[in-house]
Amino acid sequence: MCVTIENQTSLVLSDMNKLLIGIAIAFTLTACAAPRYNYVKDGASAHQRTDALSECEYQIRLNKTPASDQAKLLNLCMQGKGFRMKRIN
Repeated sequence: MCVTIENQTSLVLSDMNKLLIGIAIAFTLTACAAPRYNYVKDGASAHQRTDALSECEYQIRLNKTPASDQAKLLNLCMQGKGFRMKRIN
C-alpha cells in the first residue's frame, strides 16, 4: 500500500491542529483559574479608580523612577488615595 505525500501532509497538519487546539484550551483554562486583583475603594467608581491609577503612573514616570521600584510606589500611591488591592474573582 502506497501513501502519497498529500496524505502525509494532511496527517501532519491534522496532528499539528490538534496540538494547537490543545494548547489554546490549556491557556484558556489557566487564565480562567488565575485569581485577578484590582484596586478597590468604598464608594469609588471604575472611572475614579482609572483616574487615580493614571495619575499615580504618570507621577512615577515623570520622576523617572527605576523599574524595580515602580510597583511598590504605585501601590503606595494608590493606598494614599484610599484604594486597596483586593482579589476580585
